Amino acid sequence: QQTRRQAFEIADLEQSRGHLFDLSGQYGSMHEALSKTDGLINRYESHLTECRQLESQQENRRERLSRLKRERSNYRYMQRVWNPWKKHRDLQNELRMLPEGIHFPAEGLSRLEKLDAQKKAAEEQLKKLRRDRSRLKQALEADKSHTELRDHASGVRALIDLKSLVESAERHLANVSADAAMLKAELDEKLQTLGSDWTINRLAEVDTSPQAHLQLSTSARNYQTAISRRARHRRKYRKVSDAHHQRQSELQDKLKRQNITSLPQAIREAERRLVDLENLAQLSVREAEYEQRIRSAKTQLEKQDDGREIPWWGQSMLTLFSMVGGFLIIAGLVQSVQTSWIIGWIYLLTGIMGGGLAWSLRQHFEMDNDGYSRRLHSEIETCERELNDVRGRISRISGEVPHRRSIPAELQNRNRKSETELIQQASQRIVDLQAMSRTQEKLQKTRKKLSVQRGKLGEYQRDVSATRQAWCDLLNQLGIRETVRTSEAFLSWQHAVDAQQTWQQWQASKDDVQRHQELLNQFREQMEMIAGRMSLRSADGLSLSQTLNNWQKMLHDFDQSHNSYLQKKRDYSQVVKQYRDAETKLNRHQDDLSQLLRQAEVTSPEEFRRRAKQLQRAEELRALISDLNDQLNSLSKEEPELAIAEEDLLRYESNSNQERIEMLDLEIEDLEKDIADSQEKLGRMRQTLATLESDTSADDLRTKQARILDRASASLRDLQANRIASSALSRLTAEFEQRFQPETLARASEYLDKLTCGKYNQVRTPVGSRALLIREQNGLSRNVGELSDGTREQLFLAIRMALIDTFAEDGIEMPVVFDDIFVNFDQQRTEAAVETLLDFAATRQVLFFTCHQHLATMFEDQQIESIWLPALAKGETRLAG
Repeated sequence: QQTRRQAFEIADLEQSRGHLFDLSGQYGSMHEALSKTDGLINRYESHLTECRQLESQQENRRERLSRLKRERSNYRYMQRVWNPWKKHRDLQNELRMLPEGIHFPAEGLSRLEKLDAQKKAAEEQLKKLRRDRSRLKQALEADKSHTELRDHASGVRALIDLKSLVESAERHLANVSADAAMLKAELDEKLQTLGSDWTINRLAEVDTSPQAHLQLSTSARNYQTAISRRARHRRKYRKVSDAHHQRQSELQDKLKRQNITSLPQAIREAERRLVDLENLAQLSVREAEYEQRIRSAKTQLEKQDDGREIPWWGQSMLTLFSMVGGFLIIAGLVQSVQTSWIIGWIYLLTGIMGGGLAWSLRQHFEMDNDGYSRRLHSEIETCERELNDVRGRISRISGEVPHRRSIPAELQNRNRKSETELIQQASQRIVDLQAMSRTQEKLQKTRKKLSVQRGKLGEYQRDVSATRQAWCDLLNQLGIRETVRTSEAFLSWQHAVDAQQTWQQWQASKDDVQRHQELLNQFREQMEMIAGRMSLRSADGLSLSQTLNNWQKMLHDFDQSHNSYLQKKRDYSQVVKQYRDAETKLNRHQDDLSQLLRQAEVTSPEEFRRRAKQLQRAEELRALISDLNDQLNSLSKEEPELAIAEEDLLRYESNSNQERIEMLDLEIEDLEKDIADSQEKLGRMRQTLATLESDTSADDLRTKQARILDRASASLRDLQANRIASSALSRLTAEFEQRFQPETLARASEYLDKLTCGKYNQVRTPVGSRALLIREQNGLSRNVGELSDGTREQLFLAIRMALIDTFAEDGIEMPVVFDDIFVNFDQQRTEAAVETLLDFAATRQVLFFTCHQHLATMFEDQQIESIWLPALAKGETRLAG
């Protein structure tokens, strides 16, 4: 039982479990991993091909980029040349349109300015005298109109009585105006806080509604969320990247410490070493097997030499038979001559038969012994050759001397133990190398994950850019200065709201000022109407209260104003004389100016100035044309290889040229981006190639496989030993069971063989067990639970019949009653059961009850009379007992 339990622990073939199955699963998983690592070379070749294709594409892109840059440089050069050329051409045309200044007087512009200044001075003096004359005339008229003041004195006094109300209104207007000015100053200060580019119109356009504030808050929240998501992903990426670099450094340190340049190669070498060690163990087993076979053959040869020779009495009998045969031959010859030839032939044939029998027996024994000996010698020679070959292979693997026959058993066990330790060490190395290979695969996966995270980081960056653009667009839409700082934007928004509230207050104050101003204007209109009736001039610059004070004073001073009237009249006469002198002087200056204009062949000073400006412009144009010529010459020296014809400049279109430059810029930008992306991809592929070149995962896997094979080999040897022991024990047990089974089971086996038509030929109980086992025709054994219902009933029927036979041998005779025992039998089993039952009933009384017609028919076919029992009446019951 312990041997079987150990064998089941090593390998349970029925349940597919055990140490060997575990090792087989591990070996299979490592084999799958090795099959995956076999694709590293294909991956390396494909990556190398793709890398070369990328390098070729990069070279083509760089050549195309160089061509596009040269083309863009040409277009930009054309753009730089065209502007000064166009300006030069326009200036030339403008210069041709300007007149020549041959008849223009010398220092004409200064003379014109002098005459013009004298004329203006005369005109100013004339205007001043005209104003004085008008003033004095008005004063005289006013003095004359004082008589009209008496007719309107009551109306003037009525207006003067309203002076207190007017003063109150003016004070209120002043206060409101001061408030409006203060609000305006506050508004200007807040606008200055918002920025120098803020105006009232821009402030009025700012949307400060709650909906706008909600949009601003939502956009800011989206923008901040995008920034936070990007920062969080960036931290995660850095964390994974740092861990990846650390693990990669640790792996490189391990590989460097173990002096491993290629993990697959190291694994293959370790697996190759493990296979050699396993082969060494198998060869050791074969060596022991051949030694055992040689010893067995020699032992049998010695036994054959001792016991297979013909005994002395056999030799004597053969000699006697030979002598008798010869004698009978001679006697026969003699008798055939003297007596009768029939008797002679009988003696002759009898002698020949005796001699032939002796010769045949001798030849038989001698030839049998010689052939058996030759076979044993041949087997010994074959085993020795195989043994020498096995020992040679062992010596090639382990480096030992192939003569191991003289090594003691204790030393051989020690060698086997060292071989096991070597296999364990090789397996452990494979496990370590495979662990490093898995680490390397994880690093590769992490690298791919980092690449995916870089792509996601780019998406998050684009999301940030999109939300930032939406944020800036919303700020522009709301009228706020564009900024990427939400706090600054909300602060500007709050300042804009405060400024807009101040602006609204200022607007209200301004409207109040306007209303009071309109009231005072209406009062002023009434005063002006009365003043017009009294022929009084309007008092510009004076307030209404001051005007009323003046009118009040005017009423008071009316009587005292007549004396000044005469003085004003004298002053008026003097001013009229001065006016006439100034008018004469002005006419003289105008004549000098007309003569100067005739010399320049123009009709007006403006035309004279235009002519002077044209001449000045012509000089400026010549200077500009000279500068442009220098500029064009310098541009032509910048690109000496590029020749531009005037037709090209005439056909030049600025918009199409700019569009072409922009298209080239976009194409160059795309090419540069493609080159950068391809360069990055090329770098990754080169890194991948370097990684693939330094990949040693296959060697780790092979080392682990070798260790597993070593462990499996050791377990297999244990299993083989257990199986040999178990097989020997099973043979002994089976032989014991065959010899010492109960007589009842032996007879039951005979009955079961008949009942099942030979399919099941033995019933036995294992040693130490009470369970029944049934052996099939093919040698397999089954327990009772594995049988079908029909076969199980056949087994129990066979056992009952065997027990009845046993009781009969002991003198116990009894009738046998069967009641429908063939219900679960098929046709073939039923026929076999009927025949067996008839044989069983040959020596005893058997009663067979059945309710099936076909069973009765089968017995009648065997000349057995059926007895039909009377049927029960319907509804009749029969009680037991």
